[in-house]
Amino acid sequence: MITPQEISQFVEEHRDEAIRCLQEIIQTPSVTGDEVAVSKVFTRWMEENGLAVTVHQKVEGRPNLLAEWKGYCDGPRFVFNGHMDVFPPDANDPGPYGPWSGKVADGYLYGRGAADMKGGDCGALMAVILLRRMGFAPKGSVLLSFMSDEENGGGLGVKYMVEEGLLRGDFGLCMECTCGKLLVAHGGIVRAFCTYTARPKHSGTRYPGENAIQKAMRAIGALYKIDERLAAVKPENFDQPCLSVTMIEAGTVPNVHPSKATFVIDRRLVPGENHEEALREITDVLDALKTSDPSYEYQLNVTSVRPFLDIPEDDPFIRLVMKSYEQITGRPVEIYRRAGGSDAANIRQATGMPIPNFGIAADVDESGSPGEKISVQGYLDFIKIYMMTVVNALG
Repeated sequence: MITPQEISQFVEEHRDEAIRCLQEIIQTPSVTGDEVAVSKVFTRWMEENGLAVTVHQKVEGRPNLLAEWKGYCDGPRFVFNGHMDVFPPDANDPGPYGPWSGKVADGYLYGRGAADMKGGDCGALMAVILLRRMGFAPKGSVLLSFMSDEENGGGLGVKYMVEEGLLRGDFGLCMECTCGKLLVAHGGIVRAFCTYTARPKHSGTRYPGENAIQKAMRAIGALYKIDERLAAVKPENFDQPCLSVTMIEAGTVPNVHPSKATFVIDRRLVPGENHEEALREITDVLDALKTSDPSYEYQLNVTSVRPFLDIPEDDPFIRLVMKSYEQITGRPVEIYRRAGGSDAANIRQATGMPIPNFGIAADVDESGSPGEKISVQGYLDFIKIYMMTVVNALG
């Protein structure tokens, strides 16, 4: 069987290629909704290295990629799952080198998606490429899967793919950024767009009643009472639940009272909470406003209901990943739990397979920031860890 030392040496011998792969992926913009160009770069890297790629789309122009490496005999299927889309750049702060630079400086590689989660994607991609070159023959198969639409809730990505039965497996890794820790549990999400309307009117005269912005502001203030309640909830070994309003859009010109105001409600849940109850608490607040004033009729479009991820620490695959990490690094891995969400939760809910989040980059602090970056050596080390995990699982 391939040893940890052989894996480490082989990756270091191919470090320039691995860095070039990540640079090309980062230098190809892929804001959510615009994943076609980067999907072609992923496809080229896989096809040039002997992997057949299939494209699956619920909607034209929103590709999801699969490439399966089949071994010499039947056996378990190992699933690597990642997403290709990234947050849009900050229009007011391009970061130290620009959002799509892929520049290496001070031991880091910079660019939008370096942390969330192109670093993880390329880590898994290079792990498969290099294992194939080393002559490893899996007893089973390895599925590389790269999704669209993750940052928008995954309706056109992972949710569509699990509905079609295309992400079945026995175990796997979602290469999300987890600060190098092994994430076995994360929270759930309810996200919705809430819209209020009113008659438009020139702002040169006083508005009779409340315009759409005033209605939205009052509703937002009432909804933040939920977050005040959640501030008293202090789960053990987990982030706090919270409710935030993260976007608001209203008006088209500066001298007209707007006819519509839309804001986004982002509710983060922790284990022990219930998605339906969390949504009901939101609608109860909005309904109470409507009852007191019928002009507060609203539209609520729920765009994302993400399940919890919860994998027991003593799951055999979790123990295997822990062993693989220690074989490469010489130290034990830290088990990790946090709020947030990932495509892994949808896969586990649909298939039952253990698929923890595991990646080197910092998560909340780096993800989506103008200075988003990933440690170059950390990226290379995680290629080794992914390789070792596959070898231990399918060797």
